[in-house]
Amino acid sequence: MRREKARRTIHRYPYLIGLISFAVLVGIVQILVILDCIFPLMRYDTDAVSSVMSTCSEVLAGLYGITLTGYIFFADRFKDTSENDDSLYDAVQALLVRYNHMAGFISLMCLVCIVLAEGIVLYGTNTLLPVGLHRLWINETLLLCFCTFDLILYFVISVLDPHKVGRISSQKKAAISSDNTVGNAEEFMAVWDEIENNLYTLRDELISKMRFVPGANRRKPQLVQTLEILRNYGRINMNLWRKLDKLRQYHNLSLHDVNMAVTQEMCDLAKNVLTELENKK
Repeated sequence: MRREKARRTIHRYPYLIGLISFAVLVGIVQILVILDCIFPLMRYDTDAVSSVMSTCSEVLAGLYGITLTGYIFFADRFKDTSENDDSLYDAVQALLVRYNHMAGFISLMCLVCIVLAEGIVLYGTNTLLPVGLHRLWINETLLLCFCTFDLILYFVISVLDPHKVGRISSQKKAAISSDNTVGNAEEFMAVWDEIENNLYTLRDELISKMRFVPGANRRKPQLVQTLEILRNYGRINMNLWRKLDKLRQYHNLSLHDVNMAVTQEMCDLAKNVLTELENKK
């Protein structure tokens, strides 16, 4: 049981072992950094340290600029994929949020590294800091630069991962429904088709009575806009809207999940929601 759970975790987070190994390596280096401040392990040459720090800051700034430019181009193209396939909308949005957070963290790390490195270049050994703290400044800056280089590499690999949609679908599905009971996928899809038909029928009835039709947002799928219209104009209450949006996400994620399975909890929820919608006719 534990082995199977570990296998699923590794499958869901394929870079987990790499990240753990990297964290262990950084921890070991951090211990050496602290020891070097107390018991100097090597002798630093002022000119060599300044040269290394200057080179690190320049390379890091250039690499960050290239990575950010590539990501902006990728994000714009990646958004377009959900316009051609509505079922990709939730997975694409979740991935873009994750990538935006990673890009923001990388930006912060690069800023910190460049400021620390340029400080060493400007001051060199002409600092009022004690020798131990000065060595700590140099060592920590080198360690942070090394970690930032690896973080950028990890970010690029994550963006280029061909299976990213399937993995994020599995993760989000597990977050939506924690039930381990396997349901009937065909039945769930059939019930969801009926739910969609009912929603479109309610929307058409509402729009036919309105003088003004709300404008469409081309970035959002038709069903998302339908749910918003029905909620905003009181055809469905907030509680029902939450259930419908939860089912919509689960349905879309199921289409791209590597396992292509649904839980009994979501099957039962779909049936209950369908009954509620049919009672509104």
